[in-house]
This record gives sequence, C-alpha cells and structure tokens, in this order.
Amino acid sequence: MKKNKQFKQLDSAYGRLQEALAVPLTEPLALDGTIQRFEFTFELAWKTLKTFLADQGIICNSPKSCLQEAFTMGWLSDEENWLALFQARNLTSHVYNEEMAMDIYATIKEHHALFSALIIELRKM
Repeated sequence: MKKNKQFKQLDSAYGRLQEALAVPLTEPLALDGTIQRFEFTFELAWKTLKTFLADQGIICNSPKSCLQEAFTMGWLSDEENWLALFQARNLTSHVYNEEMAMDIYATIKEHHALFSALIIELRKM
C-alpha cells in the first residue's frame, strides 16, 4: 500500500513540477516555485525507489545509493543526467544568489523528463 501511495505522490509532484516549468521566468515566483517543486519531486523519486527496491530485497538509505541500485536494476538510464539532478538537489538548500538559482533551474529544465521515464518504468511493476 505504501508503494502505491508513494508512486501516486511522485506522479502528482512531477505534474506540479511540469506546471511550474511552464510558467515564464518573468513571473515573480517562477524560479523559486520551480526549484521548490523540483525538491519535492526529487525527494519523492528517491524515496519511492527506496520502497520499490526494498520489495526486491535491496536496502538503500540515501538518495545516491538508491539511484545506484536503480541503475543496477535497469530501472534508470542516463546515469550522468540523474547525477546532475542529484547534484542540483543538493545545491537547492544552498541557493544564496540568483545566478546559482538560475543554474539549478537550467538543470531542472534540461533533465526533468528523467522523472517521467522513471514513472513509466515503475508503472510497469
């Protein structure tokens, strides 16, 4: 049951992230809102992976270890870009200036479709 609930939350969070990405950066809260929704989506992604991996008898306790196990299982591809998202997520708690926020936003915009690929893969299980 937990697996289904997490999956639905991940799917919903990704939909909300897509909505935020559709808002022009000229809008006052577009940048901050997109980064915040990305944080939620990334957190749900790795925690959902953790649950799905536990069902396979694989224990992981950090975002990076869960991503690595998901690559091993073949659930994720494009390791380089997933690691870029992971790095962007780590930077979100340290955003002190607009330039860094714009770099994070650019990474999100470029690689957000990886969440869609993950959702499609997990839906098969």
